[in-house]
Amino acid sequence: MPVLRRLLAASVTRAERLADLHAIRDDLQLKHLLAMLAAELGYASWDACKLDIDEQPGAAIDRYRLDAGAFNDYEKNWFANEEDALEWQRAHGGYIVRYGDQAVAILKRE
Repeated sequence: MPVLRRLLAASVTRAERLADLHAIRDDLQLKHLLAMLAAELGYASWDACKLDIDEQPGAAIDRYRLDAGAFNDYEKNWFANEEDALEWQRAHGGYIVRYGDQAVAILKRE
């Protein structure tokens, strides 16, 4: 369901309610997910995003790398906001990944 909620928030289909989107989930295609990612990254379309995304810093897609498991070998500490995560980072180190309104401090496991 989280991906369906993100698709709904990005308005990349004609569905207006989560139940409507759930009903057509078998019809969703890669183009819908790419349009959602582009919208989440602030682009009007995937075509605009794909022309520019390789020039962006890696941190721009860290949230998606986190979802994909790229940080699974690391300790993760979640915070309600980036400010709290940065305060924690000053004392403990690590790398901060913004995740919506929340943030995650990533630490290498020893």
